[in-house]
Amino acid sequence: MRFARFLSLFALLFALAGCQPASTDVATTKPSPTAEPVATPNADVSPTPGEMKTAPSGFQFQDTEIGVGPRPLMGQNVKVAYVGKFPDGHKFDGGVVDFTIGETGIIKGWNWGVGGNSKEGIDAMRVGGKRKIVVPPQLGYGDKPYSTIPANSTLVFELELLRINRKAF
Repeated sequence: MRFARFLSLFALLFALAGCQPASTDVATTKPSPTAEPVATPNADVSPTPGEMKTAPSGFQFQDTEIGVGPRPLMGQNVKVAYVGKFPDGHKFDGGVVDFTIGETGIIKGWNWGVGGNSKEGIDAMRVGGKRKIVVPPQLGYGDKPYSTIPANSTLVFELELLRINRKAF
């Protein structure tokens, strides 16, 4: 079972290796204000900062600052600064956390918000990027209360991808 899971993950990572660079402990950098973007045939197209996108599931995301670093891959551990609020603006949590993209102990909204979801049209964040996400209950804690979060809560998070801690397993 573990070997089959490893082979499946290895095949996925091999297929994605040409699409996304893998990096360890990447520092956040800012583009030079005088630097001209260079168009390439296969350049990534990211949403314009300030544009709120809605995925078919109802998940919403808005890149408030586009990062210039690499995008994390499934299975990579990342460091993210966050603030969690209810839609009325009341803060319920915040801090800095390390988690693994695709980890089952993390709400789907966070996995999608940082790591992306191609079926939903969500690109993974880039290191140095900031994103606001609106997580509907089914991608958050669902019908179960969690700590100070009531059941069936829509959650709003402001995320900053600080770095990728290590390569995917």
